[in-house]
Amino acid sequence: MSNKQAIWDGELEERASPSPLLQAWGWGEVQSRAGWTVERVRLAGGAMASVQLRGLGPVREAYVPRGPVPASPEAVSALVDWARSAKVARIMVEPEAPLEFGKVMGERGFSRAAAVQPQHTRILRLAPPDQMLATFKHGRRYNIRAGERRGVVVEEGKDAAELERQSAAVERRESIHLPARSYYQLLLDQLPWCRTYVARHPTTHEALAAVLVARHAGRAYHLFAGRSGVHPELMANDLAWWAAIKAAANDGCRDYDLWGVPPPDARPEHPWHGLGFFKAEFGGEEVTYAGAWELVLSEAGSRLIGLEKKARGRIRGLKRNIS
Repeated sequence: MSNKQAIWDGELEERASPSPLLQAWGWGEVQSRAGWTVERVRLAGGAMASVQLRGLGPVREAYVPRGPVPASPEAVSALVDWARSAKVARIMVEPEAPLEFGKVMGERGFSRAAAVQPQHTRILRLAPPDQMLATFKHGRRYNIRAGERRGVVVEEGKDAAELERQSAAVERRESIHLPARSYYQLLLDQLPWCRTYVARHPTTHEALAAVLVARHAGRAYHLFAGRSGVHPELMANDLAWWAAIKAAANDGCRDYDLWGVPPPDARPEHPWHGLGFFKAEFGGEEVTYAGAWELVLSEAGSRLIGLEKKARGRIRGLKRNIS
C-alpha cells in the first residue's frame, strides 16, 4: 500500500465507520483503468470525495459512488461548489446515507436518477461460523451441510478466468450482462483485499460456482457471483457463498454486504425476486440507501454528453447484433 493510499483511506475511516469501499483509494485505481479519470477531492469543511470523471473534449460529467464522506448536507453543498468550480456539466451522486437523505439532495437542486449501485441491500452481522449458521433459514442450513457432506471443495484465490466462465453461464440463463474477465482481474489486482471462492466437484474437480468478494474497513462485499448450474445436488453455490462469509468472519470482519436485493415492496415478478429470496435465507438486516441523484450544471454540456452516450449505446447494440 502506497503512502498516499494509506493517508486517503485512513482519513476516510476518520469520517465514516465503516468507510465506503467505493470511496477507497483502491476503487479509484480500478475505475481509472476502466475508462474514468479519478480526482480525489478534499472538500471545504473537511469532507472527502473520490470523483470519477469522463466526457467529450472539455465537457465532463462526474460520478460520486457512495460519497461524499461523510454524507452530510454540508458535504453535499461543498461537493456542488467543487463541481461548479471544476466546470462539470452534470454530476451524479449516490451517497451512503439513508433513504430520508433524499430530502437533502432535493433541497440542493438534485433530481432522482437511475441507480448505478444497489439502492437496497442486505448486511449480515458476522459472528463465529457455528453461531451464524444457526441463524440461517432452514433451507440454507440444509444446503450448506449437504454440500459439506458431499465433499464439495472451495478454493480461495484470484481466479478471474473461472469467475468469467461461471458468470457467462448466468448470462445465458438470465439474459443479463456481466463484466468481462478484464474487469474482474482489475478488482483482484487493484483492491488491497479481493479474492475469488471457487466451488469444485469433489471427484472431477470441475468448477461449479464462483464468487468474488472484496474487503475494506472491516466490511466484506459480495460483489459478483456465477454458477454453471450443473450438479445442483452438490449445493456448490451455497458452499461458495458460505466459504466467503465464513472466511470473512474468521479473519475478523465485522459484517458482510450481500450487495443488492429487490426493494422491500417488490412483487414476485421483479427480476431479482429469486436472488432476493436466496439472500434473505442468510438473514441479516435490509438496508435502503438514498439512491442516485443528478444535478445539471450546464444544459448544453449535459445534452452533448447525453447524445454521445446514446451513440455509444447504439454501437454496443450493433456489435451484439453482429455477433
